[in-house]
Amino acid sequence: MFVAGRFDPMLVSLARRALLQARGVLALPAAGAQTLLLRPSSTSSESDSFTVLYLVNACGLSPESAVSASRRVWFETPSRPDSVLGLLKERGFSRTQITDVVGRYPGVLLASLDAILVPKIDFLRSRGFSDSDIARVIGAAPRLLARSLDNHLRPTLDYIVELVQSGEDAVAAIKRCPRMLYEDPGILLTPKITILRENGVPRANIGHLVLYHGPIFLASPEQFKEAVNRVKALGFEPSKVGFVTALHVIRGMSEPVWRRKVGVYGKWGWSEEEVALAFRRHPWCMAASESKITKVMDFFVNEMGLDSLHIARRPVVISLSLRRRIIPRCSVFQVLLSKGLVHTHSLGTSLIVPESRFLEEFVTCYLGKAPQLLDLYKEKMGLASKF
Repeated sequence: MFVAGRFDPMLVSLARRALLQARGVLALPAAGAQTLLLRPSSTSSESDSFTVLYLVNACGLSPESAVSASRRVWFETPSRPDSVLGLLKERGFSRTQITDVVGRYPGVLLASLDAILVPKIDFLRSRGFSDSDIARVIGAAPRLLARSLDNHLRPTLDYIVELVQSGEDAVAAIKRCPRMLYEDPGILLTPKITILRENGVPRANIGHLVLYHGPIFLASPEQFKEAVNRVKALGFEPSKVGFVTALHVIRGMSEPVWRRKVGVYGKWGWSEEEVALAFRRHPWCMAASESKITKVMDFFVNEMGLDSLHIARRPVVISLSLRRRIIPRCSVFQVLLSKGLVHTHSLGTSLIVPESRFLEEFVTCYLGKAPQLLDLYKEKMGLASKF
């Protein structure tokens, strides 16, 4: 914690230099020239310097960030800032989180503990947030601490609980998208939820979207409505949960990125209609990177010898890990296939079932005819763990 007079000399020098530069009283040298340090103007004050040095030494800000923050907060003694930092540290905030909070919301250093900070933190704890949750949420959206407890935080959290139908799920939703608790729900959430309801999306599926894909609501109402219309145009039924999944994927990429991914699949012989069909079957196939799509398709077509359209009918495999799932299991499957123990149409099943079922149905039951299977699988899984 900060103790008056105990400043790191190097930080003091850097902070003063940044402060003088910001005031225009430190001339920056030309290449090869000596630095010219002018005396501070009469408008410089010890209080300004104290604030900057405190922000650097006690809060961990860079000298430049401290100068910027000092334009929004000012103090002559460390009493109040020390108590705020002490509270944050006591409640589990890491040094990095404290630096982030102060850097983005310097005013927190002058906030009253009893009237402002403690009641809000205790409220969040009473609603199911752990200390680490609170540090994470406030670290991501520090100005939550500037929001009114009774006029904003409480009704906003209640509204989110109503949407997801569970206090525990509301906590999970806010952890995934802290701005959901900070922003005015009448601006951030309600207009988009109205769009979903008008298009026939069930309440449960809206709750699913809020819970798992909260950042989608950061879009403007116009952008959100456009995405809804695109998903409908691709053939998704608003009453199905796949609609909100597809909406999340669509909002997660620009139109040019979408077109590039369609082009990647096109290189493997898929038509646009087949891409659309694969997307309807498994929307996550379009969330994979272009590199991931290429590597998975190359493996199945060139290593496994499959027709690329076989993958179009089972697009879920695009989302699987190539090293941890596809290669180990396909290595086993190829042995079984070579011995005539399985048929190609079983490949999709072998890839998507849980590991316990895979071992039971594709490894242990065939050890009498292919005793090397288990060792092969363990070897490939061991190799996968190295990547």
